[in-house]
Amino acid sequence: MFRVEEAAPWRAFTSPRVLMYHFFGAPLSGRDPDHLFVTAENFRTNLGSLLDSGWRPVDLDSYLGWWAGDVRLPHKSFLLTIDDAHRSVVDLAAPILSSFGIPSVLFVPSGLIGGAVCWSDDYARERIATADELRRLPTTGMELGVHGFDHTRMVALGPSELRRHTVDARLELERVTGVRARAFAYPYGTHDSVTRRGVAEAGYTVSFAVARERGSFARWRICVDGNDSQTAFRFKLTPTYAAASLLGGRAWRARHLVRDQVEAVRRATIAGTGRPRVR
Repeated sequence: MFRVEEAAPWRAFTSPRVLMYHFFGAPLSGRDPDHLFVTAENFRTNLGSLLDSGWRPVDLDSYLGWWAGDVRLPHKSFLLTIDDAHRSVVDLAAPILSSFGIPSVLFVPSGLIGGAVCWSDDYARERIATADELRRLPTTGMELGVHGFDHTRMVALGPSELRRHTVDARLELERVTGVRARAFAYPYGTHDSVTRRGVAEAGYTVSFAVARERGSFARWRICVDGNDSQTAFRFKLTPTYAAASLLGGRAWRARHLVRDQVEAVRRATIAGTGRPRVR
């Protein structure tokens, strides 16, 4: 019987941090209700702050090697990931990451390549990168992964739907870009045991959620959004945030605690008093 690893979340507490971004620059509509857009200036500041404070970037090979026990990494290590394959990744994020020498993983909804966002009315005009653009990204240090077929929420899926968003999505990305993806990220960060098993059986090496750590096929990530001040961004790297975030993926009370902590840091920053210590 196929068994999907269900690791205790506390090893993730000491693992390399995995940062999750979405869009860059500014929205076409001028509206960004979910704060998905991070400006180029703030993105550069985020990256510079990480490197200046001793954080070291890792690629997916090193990240997987750490979990396997084959690779030793500095205590302050991070893997940078980006969801949705928005056109701004090509125009802004990839060149900035390349200038810093930071590798990354881009998760692509492969059935939407060259199209537009269809899963949100608020972002419906936003463009997805084309096949030609995606094919060029690995030369910049950006690995391609799969983000489902069309950004469908992956819970309570039947067998045919699950295959479409795992096996077929991987084949489509390979067909149009030549890349056979080994990493997967759940749209909206949501998953269940059937979904995790389906991703594993589809042949992926690892998959990522958000805060809901469930082993190799639902690794936790830290969401970085356009509403984060630099103080809030640094706070998200702290052990305090990691503990609350990992616990928050399993209990609704803790999820609210995480949100309250981040909001308190933002309010303190606005007031000019927020100085949480970053380790």
